Amino acid sequence: MVEDTAVHVEFGGHAFEISIHEHYFELHAGVISDSKTNVVYQGPPKKHVNLSDNIKNVLDSRPDIATLWRKSKTVLKIKTRCNEFVWNTRIQVSDVANDPQSRPAKGKAIDFYLADLCRAHIPVINKLIQQYRLATYDYFPYEVSPWDVSFWLIERNSQCARIALVPYREWDIKPRGYTQPFEEILKAVSAGKRPDPPTLPYKFIEPDELQKKMSFVASPGEFELIDALNFMERGDYSGAVRRITTAIEAIVESVVAKAVELKEGQRAAAKFLKETETNFPKRLAKYEELTGRSLPSALRKDLHITRKLRHKIVHRAYRVGPPERGRAQKAVDTGRWIFNWFENDSSRFDVREKRIAFRALGRDIAAGVFPTRITVEGVVVSSLGL
Repeated sequence: MVEDTAVHVEFGGHAFEISIHEHYFELHAGVISDSKTNVVYQGPPKKHVNLSDNIKNVLDSRPDIATLWRKSKTVLKIKTRCNEFVWNTRIQVSDVANDPQSRPAKGKAIDFYLADLCRAHIPVINKLIQQYRLATYDYFPYEVSPWDVSFWLIERNSQCARIALVPYREWDIKPRGYTQPFEEILKAVSAGKRPDPPTLPYKFIEPDELQKKMSFVASPGEFELIDALNFMERGDYSGAVRRITTAIEAIVESVVAKAVELKEGQRAAAKFLKETETNFPKRLAKYEELTGRSLPSALRKDLHITRKLRHKIVHRAYRVGPPERGRAQKAVDTGRWIFNWFENDSSRFDVREKRIAFRALGRDIAAGVFPTRITVEGVVVSSLGL
């Protein structure tokens, strides 16, 4: 809620120039899709004759394709630097039939590099947002993550490269899988043959099986566990740590109550829960004493680390930002294993722990392939794995 302007945001000792634009539009050729793959222009609205020659040539060659304008809200443009070789290579390696899967391997590596360059600026954007919030107390802006700002345009002079950060956000339709076994596909490719296109629908459950699950009752804390997994994908890393810790505390309360009730009766169980309402370690020790089960030392250590981080978030207003994504991911992953251990249900274990790679297809797993940092000179993108 400010007029078009430019501000300087200091971060990491460098002053980033960010221009704020209100009157920006996207020109879509054909349908308007969430993936924005049909966007041919972004900027102030223009008449057809005033568009660039490249865009006019594309549109004029396909008069059957309708064009639609979509009004954007706030658009930010950040003045920054990019490796000259990377930029030139990206411009030279053009999209093939607008299909990222058809791009040469070199082009994909360049895209990973540019994606990490874009991600490195998210903390800078969030500082702008937070300073704006402090100045205005506007209710609606919030810190963003790669999920919120998945699509970036890198511009230089009249040339532009489009970069997407989260694969899932590019899905306009469900992806397809191969019906052939992987070994057969690999053999065909090795022989120089092109495999048949994927036709197998991507799905996690059959319709009739989903209907059967409508009466399923979740374990205590299970929805918090699911929330933690989702928060990781949406970039709420602090929320993910809070949720996974709550999930563990809920399942521990449930299993220790059952253990005490079985050994000492219902009244003793209720009394124990009341007395240990703020004493999680005592509940854990009681559960191990009554059941004879002992939480593995590695998981016990991870649980202690996660609880300390949650305490820091809740009581000291600590915020887990994008640079610490790995820290939050470890807390959620180990938290899921700890939840499995206390729940002790093989059927639920299978639901959570099998087909993880299959479920991860749309995740932002390429983040950090090229480590980044911000110095007084600006963003530095390191060599692969360094």
